[in-house]
Amino acid sequence: MSQRDQLLKVVEQDVHDDLTGFALLHEWMGRLQVALMAREIVTITEANGHIVALMDAASARARRRSRVLEVFRLGTDTRAMDSLIGLYEPVRRGHVDQAWKTLIASVERCRDLNERNGKLLAMHGEIFQQLARQDPAQVYSPSL
Repeated sequence: MSQRDQLLKVVEQDVHDDLTGFALLHEWMGRLQVALMAREIVTITEANGHIVALMDAASARARRRSRVLEVFRLGTDTRAMDSLIGLYEPVRRGHVDQAWKTLIASVERCRDLNERNGKLLAMHGEIFQQLARQDPAQVYSPSL
């Protein structure tokens, strides 16, 4: 197998691994959202651990894709990946192209969920700041 074919095979596998990884990431981000709303610290910690590991793996695959794009001198913008996909034989090209488009949609869904989770965290932070500014006697005494 030529170096070109090996690199294309690595990229194809990475795209498929990213599809799996981002599906898991979406699942864990959903769990994190539920845990944030319920203020379940143990579940939040567990979800964050999984999210960090999944993001680290996705980052490693993205760096590897960037190196392959450099080897083929295709650049690093969004068109570069389209050019790389164009190097596959027609049958594989269709599969890789579809997987890549699905991956982009998965990334967008994860970004949206991450934004919502960030807003929940910001809301929690605001609540804690408000509580910290109040007179302790008012915070811990029953209201009448």
